[in-house]
Amino acid sequence: MTSPTAKSQPLTAPGGSGRDHGAAIREATRHEPYARKLGMECVAAGPGCSRVEMTVTEELCNLFGTVHGGAVFSLADEAFQIACNARGESAFALNVSVTYVAASFPGDRLVAEARELAATRRTASYEVRVTRPGGEVVAVAQALAYRKGGKPPFLEDGKGEG
Repeated sequence: MTSPTAKSQPLTAPGGSGRDHGAAIREATRHEPYARKLGMECVAAGPGCSRVEMTVTEELCNLFGTVHGGAVFSLADEAFQIACNARGESAFALNVSVTYVAASFPGDRLVAEARELAATRRTASYEVRVTRPGGEVVAVAQALAYRKGGKPPFLEDGKGEG
């Protein structure tokens, strides 16, 4: 495992099937109630990868004054959700495991970067890194998606096609 101060890798993912629907999913996440509630912003998305940011507020802190693990998990899960659906095929989480390695504090702008590591016809494996300003790693997640197929809701009625 890399040290907690390691910089995040560039936003890329291995090649795979499916078109790039990054713009459509970025637009859809602007209207997602839970992401909006936590102040999440999808700033980049492409086939098998995404970058989502969130500023830590007092409301996201635990009794120790640091960001609650649930808020960090939510940020990582949002990046995972976007990355695994940005190819334009519906995919759902089968498992997400998070390792927390450093604290974060009110005012921090957290960045979650998700990257597809491997994919089969029905499953795909992802790594998500959550970092603080300066690149310090806060958490690392391993995630597994079930690739159901069919269009995700953000592409219904031809949205995001083309």
